[in-house]
Amino acid sequence: MNNASSPRRRAVLAGVGTLLGAGAGCLGADRTPAASEADWRMYGRDPGRTRFVPDATLPRDGVEVAWSRSVSASGWLPPVVANGTVYCQSANGLFVVDAETGDGDVSNTYGGFGRSAGPMAFASTTVYRDGVLLVPYGGVIAGYAADPDGWPESVSGLGDDLARWWIDDEGVDVAPPGGFGADATLSGTPVVADGTVVSLHPQGTVSAVTPDDGSECWRYALAAANPDDEYSLVPIDHVVDTTTGTVVVKGRVLGGPVLVGLDLVDGTRQWTVGEGRTLEWRVEAGNSMTARGGTVYTVGWTESDSGRAVRIRELDAASGDRGWTRPLDRGAHVGLAVDETTIYHVGTIEADEGSDPIGVAAVDREDGAVRWTETLDDVPGSTLTEGDPPPTVAGDLLLVPGSAGLHALATADGERLWTFTETVGTSGGGEIERAALTPAIVAGDRIVIGTTLMLYGLGDDGD
Repeated sequence: MNNASSPRRRAVLAGVGTLLGAGAGCLGADRTPAASEADWRMYGRDPGRTRFVPDATLPRDGVEVAWSRSVSASGWLPPVVANGTVYCQSANGLFVVDAETGDGDVSNTYGGFGRSAGPMAFASTTVYRDGVLLVPYGGVIAGYAADPDGWPESVSGLGDDLARWWIDDEGVDVAPPGGFGADATLSGTPVVADGTVVSLHPQGTVSAVTPDDGSECWRYALAAANPDDEYSLVPIDHVVDTTTGTVVVKGRVLGGPVLVGLDLVDGTRQWTVGEGRTLEWRVEAGNSMTARGGTVYTVGWTESDSGRAVRIRELDAASGDRGWTRPLDRGAHVGLAVDETTIYHVGTIEADEGSDPIGVAAVDREDGAVRWTETLDDVPGSTLTEGDPPPTVAGDLLLVPGSAGLHALATADGERLWTFTETVGTSGGGEIERAALTPAIVAGDRIVIGTTLMLYGLGDDGD
């Protein structure tokens, strides 16, 4: 898409810039409407993707179905919740429903909308009261009018009537691009931090734009940070540590991880940490990085004669300096969640026969010591994005999605408190458990989760 010389584009963006006025900058524009504590506005909930809801008070003795909405084909992408509204894509529809009651509409989706896409995000704007719903399409990210009452019965392709702007590897435009991006990856999932939309594009650039019109604040080409002269740096994921104002980008050169720290304000590179071409530390892709309180945690793996080991490494977000490293005997990595004191790792344990069960470990943030471990007699669910559904920390509960439903463990010691399970009929006349196919999104007193052919709102005794 060639954006640089379009007179129409320049005129439209100039008009939007006039609407914004002199007070709207690249940072701090996320004001109307204000985010509430009950919001889950992006994949991972916050810019660091900690998946942590500190003030949640979920029941410890089980949950009931408060509402449910069925579909004919699952294909869920992780929901987001903003201002009491759930936005959640299935394989053939976009649900826009009330988080408390489940009431609302579903738009039938065709073409690219809802397909070959990564998880969505929501950002407030200064121009539009309804904010903007950010939908990735591989190499393209579209900013949509988010009005819950404004979605039509069907949306085709890029939904021209609803889209306000698009960005890709080259820049921003107000006219639809000629085609969709390639495969869905977590790298295309936007992070909204300090009123700025930060995106990692599949071709290797990082952009920061304003949510009002997608106008560019800065853009950084990762090739400039590549420590290898021969092989390319392939982007994987990104998070933002708001304590230090650092955008942390994870990529790989061959199999080795490379992490880059950029300044959130202007995009200047602060540091690069690379493992080089080594088999001592291999990159882990999906759900493998989080940031909180000035610290970044990233997951990699190694192989030895005794099998595969997952490793969690601590880095300083401001400098990239390495801290402790914690190996875990895991056959595969699933996801991370972080609260004030603890990192919760979910993976699988290699079994001698049968399926590999879920293994959960609680790791001390201070020194990397393992506080407790727990094995669940279940296997992970699956999503359209890389990796399986990661865990959620909600108050003193750790919520772990699995193929048999949603498991709740006590964060203090790993005790399993309850499992939410419902069954669905099979073509052979039997029944199987509905698999938990998305992370558990906690918004107020509701848990929103996509399962086999059903979107649920869970609560205490159905209230």
